[in-house]
Amino acid sequence: PLLRRIMTGLANRSSPLENLSMSHCEFEDHCVEGIFSFFKDKPEILPRKLTLVSHCIGHDDNRCSIMTRLLMCQACSLEDLTISELAPSDDEMVDIATALERNTTLKRLMIDLTNLKMRAYDRIRLLLCDTKNIIATYHSNHTLGVLGYEMRDSKISSYLKLNKKYSDKRLVAAAKIINVHFAHNFHLENFDTMKSQLLAQLVSFVNLGFRAWEEAVDEESKENGDEDEGDE
Repeated sequence: PLLRRIMTGLANRSSPLENLSMSHCEFEDHCVEGIFSFFKDKPEILPRKLTLVSHCIGHDDNRCSIMTRLLMCQACSLEDLTISELAPSDDEMVDIATALERNTTLKRLMIDLTNLKMRAYDRIRLLLCDTKNIIATYHSNHTLGVLGYEMRDSKISSYLKLNKKYSDKRLVAAAKIINVHFAHNFHLENFDTMKSQLLAQLVSFVNLGFRAWEEAVDEESKENGDEDEGDE
């Protein structure tokens, strides 16, 4: 089939395409094994920007499984993914969030979030800012800046905006650490499990973190039309 020849040709490339849009393509079901399956052995040549319709990623109960495995690969080059008509279940969204824990390339994921319940939103918050301890916050996802067509959770929205604002991800990590671990009840026990080199790095950019978070908060307040000054 034509689709197989196209995707095989893409998979045989030595470098990824910048942009591939298949959002208006009509495929018969027997031609679609799931577009991501063509890249499962070469995640590094996924297009940097990919636009699909939901039936192109597979039809079985595990339709997101190959996609999540690709997103987990360090070699994955995908930066912008739009899957129209895909409204993942809570379980699928949890799997996607888990796959993005170590992903440092995907900046934009456009999917329909209307079916998500609290469990999925909790997992997305954990992805963007794990508050368990300073090390967990440091290793959170600082790359994903846009998620879904309408984000209803204000905390997730704040973290997404922060990720998108700074290309220097050290600033993003520092700002999250400051907000979570220094802005409220701070205890020296927070440093107990931190490696000495990471502690030194934290101290070196702590002031940058304060400034980055304050800038993000100021911008969000202006967008929301807030007139009151923030709490000291």
